[in-house]
Amino acid sequence: MKSYLFTTENGRGGVMLCDIDTLEEAVPYLRKRFDRVVRVEQGLELWTIEGGFGEFHPRPVEEVLVEVAEKEG
Repeated sequence: MKSYLFTTENGRGGVMLCDIDTLEEAVPYLRKRFDRVVRVEQGLELWTIEGGFGEFHPRPVEEVLVEVAEKEG
């Protein structure tokens, strides 16, 4: 079993646990089952409606905190 994190156009989404082995197979299944899916993640693999298939590169928490601190001035 694998889990796939998905997001819909309106910012909602969820996690789907299923027997689908690849992201390439999961995307059409999730898009058929749920309305307006725009993003699907599994591990470090990613699919988006704008960019297609690729890799997910998480940002270090420290980097995000520095950005927030700079915006708050």
